[in-house]
Amino acid sequence: MIDNAPLLLIGCVLLMAILAAYGIGHILHGVLLRGREDESTSDESYVLSGVFGLLALLMAFAFSLAIGRYETRRELVIDEANAISTMASRLSLFDEPQAAALRLPLATYARARAEAGKIDDDARWQGATDEAARLGDGFGNLLFATLRSMPPDTRGPVLVQAYNEMSDLATARHAARKARLPEEVLLLLALYCCAGATMLGYTLAGTGRRHTLASLIFFALLAGAFVTILDLDRPRGGAILVPQDELEAVARAIS
Repeated sequence: MIDNAPLLLIGCVLLMAILAAYGIGHILHGVLLRGREDESTSDESYVLSGVFGLLALLMAFAFSLAIGRYETRRELVIDEANAISTMASRLSLFDEPQAAALRLPLATYARARAEAGKIDDDARWQGATDEAARLGDGFGNLLFATLRSMPPDTRGPVLVQAYNEMSDLATARHAARKARLPEEVLLLLALYCCAGATMLGYTLAGTGRRHTLASLIFFALLAGAFVTILDLDRPRGGAILVPQDELEAVARAIS
C-alpha cells in the first residue's frame, strides 16, 4: 500500500493525521481535567522530551536503513558497469572479427540494463529485466560458442570469470531493487509521529498556549522526514533516484 502510493499524497495524509492528533491532545486535556484544577507541572516536559527523543531515534534508524539501501543500489550500478566494461576489454583477447561479433550484443545488453534501471513501475521493470536477462543469455551463448570453436587456452577462464561476475551483479541488483523497508515499520513510525503530536497537544494545552505556527512547522518537518525516508527506500519514482549514467556510458563506449 505505502510502496505504491504517491509520495506527496502520503506526506499530506500524514501531516493531516498529525494535526488531527495534535487537536485530539488539546481536547483530551480539556476533557480529562474538566471541573478540576489544572495540576500541570514541569514533569510533563520531561515526558514529552522522552517521547520525541525516542521518535528522533526511530527516525534516525529508519533513515539510516533507507540511505543504506540507496547506497547499495547505487554501488551495484557502478559495479555492474565496471563488470560489463571489463567483459568488453577482455573481448580483445579474441581476434578482431570474433571480438566485433560479440561487442554489439554486449552493448545491447548494457543499454537494456540501463533502461530497465530507469523504470519505476514494478510490472514494467520486471518485463524489462527479463528481456535484459534474455539478451545476456544470448551474449553468453555466443561467447561460449566462440570459446568452443577455439583450442583450449588460458583465455577461456578469464572470459568466463568476467561473464560470471557480470551475471552475478545483475542478480544482485535485482535483489537490491526488491529490498524495501517493511511496511509494518513505516506504519509504526507514522503512528508514533501521531502519538507524539497528541502528547504535544496535551502538554501545550496545560500551558494555556497553543504555539500553532511553531507546531505546524515542526509537524511539516516530521512529515517531510518521513517522505524522505520513503523516497530513499524507493528505487525509482521519487525525487531521489539511482543514476544509470555509468551503464549508459559503458554501452556507448562499447558500441
